Amino acid sequence: MKLIKNNIILLVLLGLLQACDKQDFVDINKNPDALDKVPPQNQFLNATISMNSTDFDAFYEYYQKTMPWMQYTTGLNGNQGPFTQNWDNFTQRYGRLYDGVGNTLYDVEQLVNKLDEAEQPKYVNMVQISHILKAYYAFYVSDIYGSIAYSDAFQGRYGGTLQPKYDTQQALFAQLDSELKTAIATLKTAPSITQVELGNYDQYYNGAAQQWVKAANALRLRMAMRVAKADAAAGNAIITEVLASPATDFMSSNADGWVFKAKASFTGTGDGGNRNPSTLRAAKPMVDFMWTTKDPRIDAFFTPNGYSQANIDLLIAAKLLPAGTKQPERRYIGSFTNPEDAKLTSIISHYYTVKRVTIGTTEVQVDTLSFLQPRLFSAGYSDPSGKDGTGLSYLPVITYAEFCFMRAELALKGMGTGTAKDWYEAGVKSSIAWYDEVGTGSQLLNYTAVTAAEITAYLTQPGVAYDAAKGLDQITSQSYLNFMKQAPEGWALWKRTGYPNPTSVVPLPPVKNLGVVLTIPRRAPLGLISDTDPNVANKKDAYSAMATIPGFGTNPGDATGRVWWDKP
Repeated sequence: MKLIKNNIILLVLLGLLQACDKQDFVDINKNPDALDKVPPQNQFLNATISMNSTDFDAFYEYYQKTMPWMQYTTGLNGNQGPFTQNWDNFTQRYGRLYDGVGNTLYDVEQLVNKLDEAEQPKYVNMVQISHILKAYYAFYVSDIYGSIAYSDAFQGRYGGTLQPKYDTQQALFAQLDSELKTAIATLKTAPSITQVELGNYDQYYNGAAQQWVKAANALRLRMAMRVAKADAAAGNAIITEVLASPATDFMSSNADGWVFKAKASFTGTGDGGNRNPSTLRAAKPMVDFMWTTKDPRIDAFFTPNGYSQANIDLLIAAKLLPAGTKQPERRYIGSFTNPEDAKLTSIISHYYTVKRVTIGTTEVQVDTLSFLQPRLFSAGYSDPSGKDGTGLSYLPVITYAEFCFMRAELALKGMGTGTAKDWYEAGVKSSIAWYDEVGTGSQLLNYTAVTAAEITAYLTQPGVAYDAAKGLDQITSQSYLNFMKQAPEGWALWKRTGYPNPTSVVPLPPVKNLGVVLTIPRRAPLGLISDTDPNVANKKDAYSAMATIPGFGTNPGDATGRVWWDKP
């Protein structure tokens, strides 16, 4: 992983990267041939920045939907009413594929193709790395949308069709896997000519081919485990093939993680912006489990409540607490995820009623409940004194911990090397270590670095110490915790495995409104088709085909329905 340089980001955003200036980028929109002036590596960097700068997704998809649905968080006063039916502005990832990521990565290959024939072989690795990133993002979009335009897409300004056909999810996943296999094989082959390296234009791995091999293999496993739910033979064949690779082609430490790192300002400063999580509460089921098991990640995920001894003393002085009140041992208290609990008068009075005391002209609010750790999501978030954070922003794609948990789950099925217990424990350790790196690197507030003794002790806790009889439950529960920064993956885990659930190690209790159990959505709602859409025929065909998928839902806009891989 490489730290993104402020000057590179600035140059990209201003359109002044190296051989091209601002006018070049204006010209590109008017004349596609002007793109020839842009070095291929510029478009790779532009794509990665576009992919990771989707702050609307942070607000709408993470904070408003997948995080409360998966009980990573609640609103300020707990989950309210039929909150699982909030589908508006679901996600920006679909549009970003065609305007910012997929099209820009497609440019990389087209720019290379326009170079002199003698120069083109120097860019083979760069093109294949672009294919890996494009395959990931297409998978990420299709994962919740189903059929999408891919095989015919991105070609319009190069003389290709402006009405691309839609690939079914089943066909798309097979094509993406094939592309990843080709990329891996190419990157593993010693080039016959010195390659033009991506270097700092690759903020994941600095252009290191072998690191991209590891990332691509991890992605193949993630995709294949989705496929296996709908087509066990096809998914397991891919898994078996991947696991036959040499150990050097796999992630083996947190240093191999597929993670974008940037300055604090990349995810926002102060207390404004779409990534600002300051009104999001910690969720009670997760907090209770982490507190009970002495999880070392608890202060990386959440903030302590307001009952510090200093604040208690202020409340005593204001006669709002009795003299002699001491700071409680437990200051991590979660918010109620069930709307019917959150509306009870006794709970509102005890948990959601903030005590206030005025000192001079300053009002101090003392809150019973914890919030999300703000700098975990917005590294530039200002501290209580108003000073903006100056740490790092971490935006993971696939962490080493996730790779370990996938291997642990597969080991339960007798696939691959190593035992489920060993991979599970490696996943727990690496997850804690990674969040500890984030804790220090992002300068999380009220954070204490983890010790080796804490990790050792955690692995002996009931519910954490590996129990073969609860193997899948424990593996998926820890994977769920690890996805705190990747709620859409926690959502996918739940759809694929059925964990977490009301009785799992880390529980996901049922939620109700007016006595009715709420249904958690399973896919993105599909928009209405306009007859003025230039690709209306292909879109209608795609919708009609998806409507035949078992469990698709009552209509295209029904987010409680399923895509192909999410087989009932």
